[in-house]
Amino acid sequence: MKLSGFMDQAYGGKVRGKKRLEEKRGEFLLGFEDLAQRLKERPKRAEVEALAPKDANSIVDLVLSSSPKGRREETIYGILTGLAAERLAEPLVIPPRNYAGLEMKRGTIVLDGAAPATGPKRVSGGAGQTRPQGAKAHHLGEKMSGGRLIIRGGAGDYLGQEMRGGGIVCSSSGDYAFRNMTGGWGVVKGNAGNYLGVGNSGGRIVVKGRVGARAGWLMRSGRIRVGEDASEYLGLMMGGGSISIGRRAGPRAGWRMKGGLIEAAGYGPEAGDEKVGGRILRREDL
Repeated sequence: MKLSGFMDQAYGGKVRGKKRLEEKRGEFLLGFEDLAQRLKERPKRAEVEALAPKDANSIVDLVLSSSPKGRREETIYGILTGLAAERLAEPLVIPPRNYAGLEMKRGTIVLDGAAPATGPKRVSGGAGQTRPQGAKAHHLGEKMSGGRLIIRGGAGDYLGQEMRGGGIVCSSSGDYAFRNMTGGWGVVKGNAGNYLGVGNSGGRIVVKGRVGARAGWLMRSGRIRVGEDASEYLGLMMGGGSISIGRRAGPRAGWRMKGGLIEAAGYGPEAGDEKVGGRILRREDL
């Protein structure tokens, strides 16, 4: 008889059953890699939460010990950061890494890329080792429905994608920031890249600097405010919502626009070309 069969016979399956139950509750994890191996190819938040430890500090330890490789493990890492932030009484302070804050519902995450990279540092219930200075993480705050994400530095592409609530603050952002946003708010203290707020049906975005091409493309609702200039095709094919530009919009603003409002101090050539609805106004005319 095998040892496993002998143990089942001797203890009536109680020991093995208890161990399986405890593993399902997230205990006996050997680390982040062990957790990742137990999950499916495309893990969902509920599956990660079922296996993760219930204690906030234990989740933080998993986050700090992780070295995710590839999108799948980065997704698991991102969900863990959200779970940790939701259970901590203080902000979770960690270095910037792809998918941080994924599906976060409450709490606060601070991504700090300026701390020394000499070792882990306990900060407000969290800890962190930094990436090299200048490195930017992507997909930060994706699918957030609540809480706060504060980025002490610039964000990469897909910042706040599919946000439903909560708020994000950063110094700059790459392309596709706040794409398909339905709620919540975002503040970019500097410049934003191309395709800001594409396909949005809600939410509020403030960019204090400049914004790249095609901001507000296919926008249906929500608000975008830009302090300085906007590049070409602002509000391309937008159907609703409002876009306000502090200075000048580039060529073809409001091209094939169907609804909504665009206002700016000035426009490049072909503003409103092929427009079928909505309004394009100069600020001096308001």
